[in-house]
Amino acid sequence: MRKIFLVLLTLAVFGVAGLPKAKAMDPITIAILAPYALPYAEAAGIWTLKGLVNASDGVAPIFTSMVDIFMLPVGLLEITLGAPFGLFKSGCQNLLTGTVAPFKFCFSTFMLLPLFLRLA
Repeated sequence: MRKIFLVLLTLAVFGVAGLPKAKAMDPITIAILAPYALPYAEAAGIWTLKGLVNASDGVAPIFTSMVDIFMLPVGLLEITLGAPFGLFKSGCQNLLTGTVAPFKFCFSTFMLLPLFLRLA
């Protein structure tokens, strides 16, 4: 009974939506409007390139914190399996680095937009 109810519920939810219709633009219209749109695209391209150059300062911290996330399992292995071999101290350091790394990653990612707009 439950399976029949789930099938009917699925059909009710997805059956109401209907099939999307394809809407295509006439290629002649694109050819007519291209000369008018080209100057605006060139002007926007300059500002987009400047924004990408500004945001490139924020990519390195994102990459380093992304790599530091992998220090969490490395530190855990050093603490557990490497303790008899004297790796406990470096394991604690790597564990701390790996624990802090997701927060650094989130902060660096959120700061990418202000860097893109050169607000920070």
